[in-house]
Amino acid sequence: MAPTTTMKRIAGELGVSITTVSKVLNNREDIGHATRARVLAKVAELGYQPNAVARSLTLRRTHTLGIVIPDLMHSFFVEIVAGLEAAVSARGYGLLLCSSNENAKKERAELDMLRQRQVDGIVLASANASGNSDLLRDLTGLGIEIVMIDRDDHTDVRCDRVLTDDEMVGRLATAHLAAQGRRAIAHITGPSIVHAKRRADGYRAALKDAGIALRPHWMVKGGFMESDGYRGMKKLLAVTPRVDAVFASNDPAAIGAMKAIWEAGLRVPENIAVVGAGDIALGDLLRVPLTTVGWSREDQGRRAAELMLERLDGGAAAKGRFQRVVIPPYLVVRRSSGGAA
Repeated sequence: MAPTTTMKRIAGELGVSITTVSKVLNNREDIGHATRARVLAKVAELGYQPNAVARSLTLRRTHTLGIVIPDLMHSFFVEIVAGLEAAVSARGYGLLLCSSNENAKKERAELDMLRQRQVDGIVLASANASGNSDLLRDLTGLGIEIVMIDRDDHTDVRCDRVLTDDEMVGRLATAHLAAQGRRAIAHITGPSIVHAKRRADGYRAALKDAGIALRPHWMVKGGFMESDGYRGMKKLLAVTPRVDAVFASNDPAAIGAMKAIWEAGLRVPENIAVVGAGDIALGDLLRVPLTTVGWSREDQGRRAAELMLERLDGGAAAKGRFQRVVIPPYLVVRRSSGGAA
């Protein structure tokens, strides 16, 4: 039996419109629970399976979203995806998960693949500050909705954004180290993206607030990978007089820094205190539990999903200005900073 014929039969037997049946099958929220239950019961009785391809042609939607994150192994992004997936799957959307490996060229290939798959929207943690802005503008021009997560780059791309206050991340981490009596506080920077630069701004501001004069060699170029933190810490270990604390741009970089400290025969936090950012899973189970600055990744993923679904449904958000949702950060004190947990 053809899909349209079956929907007409369901509508006729229940005394509702075909539009109502269609809305139930597409998980629209403007249908009452009782009506939804009656339609779904009749669908089950008739053994009707809606044709996803036919439905996408009719609605001009594939009910598929893409998500591009920098690292599939990083628990930070996995937790964001979990919060996102729970919200969108409840509305009948599938997810295509891609990784850029913090590489703008690979990110571009993944975005182009998602365009070819005709996804309805893309959630993106961008790997590059400007390199792919042209492609992102093309995607929005095609009607593909975009929500940026954890990144605030591509300022000319019109989209919703779900972030944390990265300057506050740097302030919290650095001020905590100063409060522990550390006076030679270094910073291993992140890559050349906006939110890493804001963490460095927070680091500088907290040093100034603590009355500590910043020395140029206290800031070393790093990144968001463990190997970046290791290399950055190696450079800092050559500085004299030796630094007594380091704020790394994120937790993997902080873990790499601790490895370099231990390799040099020094102790964390007795010789050098360490603070990261992101509060990755199992950070409390490290050889020396890691002090960090965290924020809710579940909330980040959930809010990204809500903004995306609101725009796809043509709700109030779709008619208004693009939103910036800020998830507040907080300090998580463990042993690596020498503070009391």
